[in-house]
Amino acid sequence: ASGAGTSSALGAGFNCLCIVVGTGLLNLPAGVAKSGWVGVPLLTLMALMAAYTALILGKAIALLQHVSSDKQQLVSAEAGPISYGDVGQAALGSTGRWFVTVQMHVTLVGVATIYHLLAALNISSLLSGAAEWITMEWCVLLVAVIVWLHVFLKTLGEVAIVSYFNIAINVALLCTVLVTALQRPPEHAPVTRAFTTDPMAFGSAFASFGFAYGVHPVLPSIRASMHTPRLYPRMALGAFAGTLLFYLPMVIVCYARYGDDVASPVMDTEAVKDAPAVKVVTGAITAHLLMSYPLLAITPESALEDLLHADARRAPLLWRMGVRTLFIGCTALISIIMRTPARFGPLLNLVSSCTSTFTVFILPSLFYIKLRHDLRKPVGVLELCWNVVIVVFAIVGAIFGTIDALTELADTFKRSN
Repeated sequence: ASGAGTSSALGAGFNCLCIVVGTGLLNLPAGVAKSGWVGVPLLTLMALMAAYTALILGKAIALLQHVSSDKQQLVSAEAGPISYGDVGQAALGSTGRWFVTVQMHVTLVGVATIYHLLAALNISSLLSGAAEWITMEWCVLLVAVIVWLHVFLKTLGEVAIVSYFNIAINVALLCTVLVTALQRPPEHAPVTRAFTTDPMAFGSAFASFGFAYGVHPVLPSIRASMHTPRLYPRMALGAFAGTLLFYLPMVIVCYARYGDDVASPVMDTEAVKDAPAVKVVTGAITAHLLMSYPLLAITPESALEDLLHADARRAPLLWRMGVRTLFIGCTALISIIMRTPARFGPLLNLVSSCTSTFTVFILPSLFYIKLRHDLRKPVGVLELCWNVVIVVFAIVGAIFGTIDALTELADTFKRSN
């Protein structure tokens, strides 16, 4: 059946790919360094899991659109396209919607903080040696001043050009890092291993990989944009298969070439960081981060403005400026605290363990199973077992990933004292 959207399956798949392939790519080689070579099949397995949970999220939406029950009243056509929060409410009531909403806002705040930190790290690297007064703190404040300009905007429309710029940058990053890695061998033979025996290191790898598949909160919107929603499964499978065209070459070449010495972000790897082409790509990544920060910040900022009834108060612009300045101040403060490259990877893994794990792996399985049960269409035994494996795997990975990230962050602070 035709939908209300206008996007083809190919166009929707490309949009999905543009969104999912992002900052997580920079941390993947370090994730494989944590796990050993077993991380390569693990990365592929998690792509399969993420693709499956994307499919069942689409199936849950289709169920809510077609079933004749009280739940259909909850997400009727008059209410607009079904969102991730609608699926959560249909499955678990207001608790489900609340948990999804909190997860999405925490994710956006966490990723905005990562963007702020990474942009400052990149600027610091690019301007290294230019002047003594250019410190990391100065770079963090410079980023804050640049992104502060969005406080004058009430809303941000869909800026597709940013997504297209993102995919172009990642293509350039992939090609540049691969070519540079092949041209610049390490000073010493790389140290690699088949697998790690440290469960916490496995958790760190899980968090790195999970962050790289965190597109599920926007999948309902992408599905709603399709002219033919029945092609959604094909679109989702194609998009996640496309991610592996970026991820596998990056992790295999970088880990084989540099082993445990590969850095996070990957551009900071000792043998490649001074290459002119890498510096150009780093500059382009920084520009993308600065443009994308407002797109991430606007949703939690608007939610806080609504909570405070900013538009109903006198001088709503001043209220909006105050809220958004406070938000930028928070991400700047965290970026100053986390101001070394050694803390970038652990911070990203911490955000991933606490957010992406739920929205990508746990919640779609739980919501789907609960909805099928409520609608007297229970899943089969094999599919139920597969969903249980996904949920348990994600919970264990998230626990270990959180512990390892916090331990690494604590170690970096100890070494700096």
